[in-house]
Amino acid sequence: MTTINGNPFDAIREAVNEARVIQRAVDKSATDLAWLLEGRLRHVSPDLVKRLKRELRDFNMHTGRWGS
Repeated sequence: MTTINGNPFDAIREAVNEARVIQRAVDKSATDLAWLLEGRLRHVSPDLVKRLKRELRDFNMHTGRWGS
């Protein structure tokens, strides 16, 4: 995580920044994968479809916004 002479807090800051970059890449990939899933959900396991449906309950399709 850090060198012998390095500051451990710098290593933590660097790890957090790297996690943010990874999170943005995952968010972009989620959008790309959602486009691929459209029309293909019948091939997804029922357990995962249930979880997706539960998540989508917080989305208002009329306003295009996520609820709380």
